Amino acid sequence: MIQSASIRNAQVSVSCHVCNGPRAKWKCEEFMCLCACKEKVHGKLNCSQGHEVASIHDIQDTLADSNEVPSEIITSVVNSYTTSVPTISYLSCSNDDIVYILYNVKLTECVFIKGKILKASFKVLKTYPLPMFNFTLNRNDEVLFTNISSEKESPVRMISSSDEIRTVMDPKPMLLTTLHVNKDNELVLGLREQGPAFPVHDFSVRQIAIFGNDYRRPINLEKDTKGRKLFSYPSFIRTDLENVLYVADLDTLDFTGRLLAVDRTERLKFSYRGPPSLGVFCPYSFAITPIDNIVLLDNLNNALHVLNPKGILLALPIFSS
Repeated sequence: MIQSASIRNAQVSVSCHVCNGPRAKWKCEEFMCLCACKEKVHGKLNCSQGHEVASIHDIQDTLADSNEVPSEIITSVVNSYTTSVPTISYLSCSNDDIVYILYNVKLTECVFIKGKILKASFKVLKTYPLPMFNFTLNRNDEVLFTNISSEKESPVRMISSSDEIRTVMDPKPMLLTTLHVNKDNELVLGLREQGPAFPVHDFSVRQIAIFGNDYRRPINLEKDTKGRKLFSYPSFIRTDLENVLYVADLDTLDFTGRLLAVDRTERLKFSYRGPPSLGVFCPYSFAITPIDNIVLLDNLNNALHVLNPKGILLALPIFSS
């Protein structure tokens, strides 16, 4: 994340969270500690298992260096295709060059297209008259989707390889906000309570549920390790090779929000709201690269935010309209 260039001058000494000694030198995900406490105490605590420990000096250097963000990271276009699709809201590719596109004709009217990438063109294979809101592909390249919220019923449904449509599960009484299938073929759902999406209250239920292949016994993520609500409105989810969840979490109806990284134990790894110079940040959708970098589309700023797995901004290409 971009920080002030005067970050070193703004530092104050922090006491050790273990022995209360002055000038802690090391930091993990929960503690600031002295060298002696790092060696003798930190590693023996059950709650610290799996924490990464780093020098506070190293962390300051990383944050300071991240001010110099390259303005360009995409150096060439591999290929481009002109299609008859007027706009693309969501796109996903299968292993056999089949492309699935969802676009909005109106706010409550969507079109879902199945097509194939040819050498120099894009061929539309089929158009589905479905009131689709969001979709994802499972391990067998079957389409899992949910209906737009204006529909009376909005279960998770599947389009099989033979084009048969069936209901997979229904999250009632909760409402779906997004869905994703991870590398282990688990179904990951964003869920919220009935009623208006905003404002979010203390009694609001905003969670992510992870279902196995039988779609039963979900793992529910709702609060962090300190009991604080993790999500306001999870609108888009992806996972990396370690099954860390990256979530576009909206604050308001105008689609402003943040990008969260959360592991399966409800530990918040980072929260990213974009560099202050951009002002408003609208995380729309994103992809995880093979080396677990995040490439995020910021619709309002017409920009791509490229982050590493720790939430550090690597590049910020902004495209002219």
